Amino acid sequence: MPVISRKEITVPNIMTLLRIIMAVAAAFLIRDPGRSGVAAIMLIFASILDYFDGWYARRFHQKTRLGAHLDPFADKVLITVVFLIIASALKTPWFYLFVGVILLRELLVTVYRMVVRRKAGVFVPASWLGKVKTTVQCLVGDGLLFYLFIYPAKIPEKYWLVFVLMLLTVTITVDSGLCYVLPKCSDGKKRSVIERILQWLPGRRTREA
Repeated sequence: MPVISRKEITVPNIMTLLRIIMAVAAAFLIRDPGRSGVAAIMLIFASILDYFDGWYARRFHQKTRLGAHLDPFADKVLITVVFLIIASALKTPWFYLFVGVILLRELLVTVYRMVVRRKAGVFVPASWLGKVKTTVQCLVGDGLLFYLFIYPAKIPEKYWLVFVLMLLTVTITVDSGLCYVLPKCSDGKKRSVIERILQWLPGRRTREA
């Protein structure tokens, strides 16, 4: 009995697999200074595909169980490769720390989802903040890849803008994972700290009432 049915071999799933292949290939190509630009372009293109595979699946009704599991895995592979490459290029202690926090969060959430799926048979989907997190990670990562490898501009190791962008990325990344461990709100929903703050904004409370 095949593990993957023919119905799951869809265009979005093929694009997702392509993202994984491109990320892994880029991780090897980046070692060659003459091909580092090509590797960076591959990673940026892979992050752009992340938008199109989701859009295609929704637009043409090609959502599958395989895609629901494969897409977040592809995101984590891509993000891991991108930030490890940037960290190795910048060689800045605080950047290594930020990347370590990001990767630890991704690992813990992945393990959490696996445990829930095995014990309760329930797939835990990404929240809206989790999708924002992935978008921010891709934008920051792609921007740094561009200025480090495609249009080489010397980014100082303590450049304040890089620090601020990474701090924002880490904050959203960690907070998007807190919704899994924080207690439920009064309405029974699990929310992160940012979501709880937004919930109590005057305009938001009026709309939800």
